[in-house]
Amino acid sequence: MKNRKNKMKNRIVTLLLAAAMIVAALPVISAPALATVDTSVTATGKVRESGVILRKSASTSSDVVTTLKANKKLTIHKEFFTKKKSTKAKNRWYYVTAGKKSGYIRSDLVKDISWANTAAVATDALNFRTGPATTFKTLGTTNIGEALVLRLPAAKSGSKLAWYRVTVRGKTAYVSADYIKFGTSLFIKKSAQELAGKSDLARALLSNPTRGGKARIVYTFTPDNCTKRFAVTGYKKAKVPQGFTYTGSEYYLVYGMAVGQSVVTYGRDGTRLGASKFAFSIGHPNGITYDPVTKLCYVFKGNQKRIYTWNPETNKFGKSKTPYSSSGVAYDNATGLIYATSHTGIRAYTADGRFSHQKLFSRCKPGFFHYIQDCGAGEGFIFHGVSGRNKKTKNQLDIYRAEDMAYLGTIKITIGEYESAVVGPDGYLELLINTSGNTDYIWRTPLNVNELK
Repeated sequence: MKNRKNKMKNRIVTLLLAAAMIVAALPVISAPALATVDTSVTATGKVRESGVILRKSASTSSDVVTTLKANKKLTIHKEFFTKKKSTKAKNRWYYVTAGKKSGYIRSDLVKDISWANTAAVATDALNFRTGPATTFKTLGTTNIGEALVLRLPAAKSGSKLAWYRVTVRGKTAYVSADYIKFGTSLFIKKSAQELAGKSDLARALLSNPTRGGKARIVYTFTPDNCTKRFAVTGYKKAKVPQGFTYTGSEYYLVYGMAVGQSVVTYGRDGTRLGASKFAFSIGHPNGITYDPVTKLCYVFKGNQKRIYTWNPETNKFGKSKTPYSSSGVAYDNATGLIYATSHTGIRAYTADGRFSHQKLFSRCKPGFFHYIQDCGAGEGFIFHGVSGRNKKTKNQLDIYRAEDMAYLGTIKITIGEYESAVVGPDGYLELLINTSGNTDYIWRTPLNVNELK
């Protein structure tokens, strides 16, 4: 009996040690980035009466920083709501600076407030509320691009989510900082002076940014104005390239159809450097992107929540998922977000392995029955392709600006079936074109993405 107990103890210890080793080997992933507010948006005011206490936190039981005299001038940095739904003055506090001291003061003890007057616009249909949290009553919903006047950053006590006190439609309300853009225009249009010297293609894309609507074809990529970079047809059982991504030093191409799903690595000059093991479980891949935050590749299948990971260092596959079904995927180095596409639109996710949903914006309508192809991104722009019933003859690439979610225009593709797009080593947009049966290539287009900035 004693020997049996000792064996059991040894087995438990072994299992615990193995579990500890697995946990230690997992990558450390940072918490998702939260929206931030512009700290220059401040208000001013005065202390209502002598004897008002400046405190270390938004509570009457908090430690005293100092006692203020009547009419002491204040710089107000932020407004805090201490109750879940209450908007009463006694349940609202301001974080202020009074001379060289900073702390919290109840809002009903401040007078002569002069609010900030910062112009902004809503980047989406946005609920505006009686307080800075979704627990507060909704007063209405903005239109996309509707004007807002920012008065002060705001938050519910205990929450890290960022909101603003605003004036909208003549009302005082609160809106999430995630859906605000500073300025008076949502879709930035370049002036004639800014467009001077740019190519005809860049000028066409920058001349009329919109929210979307029907596709507006501004150019055509053909074998005459695009050039072949290198061939990518087949490798062992991997016959058909379905998507690719560029890390800044290497290309990763995902292959698959009926058999032979794998990832093949190419150098900047097109030299094949290696390939992953075959992973039949990933099925028919539709897109791939490299995430420099987690140092993993994400392989998306057609219109599914389930995705696969591939670790370039260990050459191992794993599983993950997204909150919504998607087909194409791309990481954008300018915004630090991952974009995924589907028939619903384009969704933005955090690039930390959690795929926390950030926002959704609509795609333009191609005007014909279409299949969702892969998504490309880079330098603050998103490149999304669609194909018609005959994928070899009807292909379009829609271009969006990530900053304000503006649709810039559509480019027709007559080279072959569009699969994916990346911003290449020299800033030019590159396409993966599938010709099925013939040699497949990475093509360099005449679009220099830096011209769109």
